[in-house]
Amino acid sequence: MVLFGEDKLKRKCLNFVSYTAALVFNSEGFKGVSRDVLKMIVSLKTLTTTEKHIFQSCVRWAKHQLLELGNKDPSDEEIREKLGDVLYEIRFPTMTSEEFAALTAHSKILTADEKHDVYVYTVSKEKLEGLKFVTDRRFVKEVVIKRLTVSDVTHWNYISGRCDAIAFETKETMILTGVGLYGGIQKSTHYITLRLLKGDSTVSETNTKMTSNGSKTPIRVGLEKPVVIPANSRHTLVAVISGSTTWSGLISVNGSGSEQYRKIVFYSTEHTTNGTDVNRGQIPELYVILSTTGT
Repeated sequence: MVLFGEDKLKRKCLNFVSYTAALVFNSEGFKGVSRDVLKMIVSLKTLTTTEKHIFQSCVRWAKHQLLELGNKDPSDEEIREKLGDVLYEIRFPTMTSEEFAALTAHSKILTADEKHDVYVYTVSKEKLEGLKFVTDRRFVKEVVIKRLTVSDVTHWNYISGRCDAIAFETKETMILTGVGLYGGIQKSTHYITLRLLKGDSTVSETNTKMTSNGSKTPIRVGLEKPVVIPANSRHTLVAVISGSTTWSGLISVNGSGSEQYRKIVFYSTEHTTNGTDVNRGQIPELYVILSTTGT
């Protein structure tokens, strides 16, 4: 494709990679691409996955390349050298300072000066002269599918070990990037485990925390890695929430008539043990990227 100058084919391949990045980065074949192709991919303005996943995938690529050369236990500095200027295409400045710290605090792949420059940008948006990383966010249009409207009558309580769950079936291929959850009825922090199931098998798991200020507006909780949901397939979202009482919702009559809502059918599921069903409870929103908004 690149070697023989097939530009039309190259564009088609990059569009495919852009939309299915979560799958491509996790594939075995990704580890074998050339450095030029890696840079071409990582520099795309649209990649439907997180910068964290991109960075981790680039490190995995570098380790594989070094292993092919006989280096079974490369240092962070050797990984850095192998990546070269590909590293600057990873958009660390678009992360939150907390995300960036968790990803790089114990790693020497980035230098101390580079970490400092990224921290300054994430906190103040000041672009220091030494900052070499791309600061623009990748263009990915996320669609919010709302299924519930907040209820002033019923609040939602949590008992250890119980979970809220909802099943859904898609009418077209889409990428699930996150879910909306109701926060506490007053300022609070909740610990969240999100699982995406296909049948009884776990496709994705995310462990995180959610901080709320008492607002009734759902809070976006992103998946650790976006997941491609094929058309006409049924999955189940399971949320294990630990913390104080939250707001809850009832089925949204207006939302159910929207164009986006009609792309998904929701079902109650036996996986729920805390009361959420198709008509009420938690998980009021899904965040997705549709095939028509990918690239």
